[in-house]
Amino acid sequence: HICEVQVHLISMWLIKEGRGYSHYKECCAHSVDVSSFDICKTLKGLDRDVLADLVKVGESATSRTPIHTVQQYNEAQIRDYFALANLYIHYGLPDKAEFILRRIVKLRSESEGFGPFHAETIMHMELLQKCLKCQHKHKSASAVKKQMRKAKKMQLQAAEQSDLAELCTNDQCGAFDYVCDMILDPSKKERQEEKRKADSVEESRALWLKERRSFFN
Repeated sequence: HICEVQVHLISMWLIKEGRGYSHYKECCAHSVDVSSFDICKTLKGLDRDVLADLVKVGESATSRTPIHTVQQYNEAQIRDYFALANLYIHYGLPDKAEFILRRIVKLRSESEGFGPFHAETIMHMELLQKCLKCQHKHKSASAVKKQMRKAKKMQLQAAEQSDLAELCTNDQCGAFDYVCDMILDPSKKERQEEKRKADSVEESRALWLKERRSFFN
């Protein structure tokens, strides 16, 4: 027998919204390891001479397309510049990395496929904040951190709206009741969960007493 199992996770939907599968195919075509976005682990332990060589390779790969001319649809160039920004950070050139990351964050934020609260956009913002801290630009770093908090909040709101939209599609009456409950009685869900737990405990206790009586009687 063949069985297909679909797991609906918000993280997976965020990847899908950002052209995730197309992104994956393009990464494979360019021999990019997509198992993790943590490039720091890859660069950790490399000596300065090796990093210098990698920086030269990165600069050579991006020389034909200046960062200010890169557009939202230039996926290959965005990936190349992202890698170069990471190399700059590890080589001790955060100012150059900042210049690149500001452009990438702008492109991702304005992109219909990604947007300002997409997981990848937030990842670039976190790296930008790191660059600013390295340069002791604490005021700018604080502003970026504030933007990240707002983006993550919007991300959660989008997830809740997605859940509600699915509820409306599958059960319109149930969705209407859900909305009314959230407006009129915001704590109803918490009380229901507490009652469910209490009922579960009581049911377990009753079962235990029943088994105890049958054992001793």
